[in-house]
Amino acid sequence: MSQAVVSALRERVYATLVGLSTVLVLVSYANETSAPEAVADIASAMGALCLAGGFADVSAHRIAHGRFPRGQDLRHILKAASHVLETALLPLLSVGAAALGWLPLDTALWIAALSLVLTIAALALLATRRTAVRWPVKLLLFVVEVAIALAVVGVKLLAH
Repeated sequence: MSQAVVSALRERVYATLVGLSTVLVLVSYANETSAPEAVADIASAMGALCLAGGFADVSAHRIAHGRFPRGQDLRHILKAASHVLETALLPLLSVGAAALGWLPLDTALWIAALSLVLTIAALALLATRRTAVRWPVKLLLFVVEVAIALAVVGVKLLAH
């Protein structure tokens, strides 16, 4: 697997954790938050992550190579950024539905959270599937990976 694919997947994992943390904080404030505010919070958190990742990639490239990225390197950076934006899509759609009055905000936030938990599980499953061990060990790895991801989200929530 190429370094570009690894980097893009890393951004997807990180974006999922940040998105889930953001949505769960919003769940705890659902009675005090409007749906448009929740959309803005999710969009700004994920947008900031996308910009931070792009900035970090460009800075790292400049440090390593002494020039701005171009060609394949620039495409790699843009592809990694697109993974962040793709991760934000389902949460933004569900909370956007609440902003349009189609769903209650708390329901929309729980749908957003579920979509991100399922994304974590799917990524853990993909990671585990490719590991060259027997299936009982794969199951254990899957459970541990999901538990670690949820622990990361829990620690982020403690900060709020």
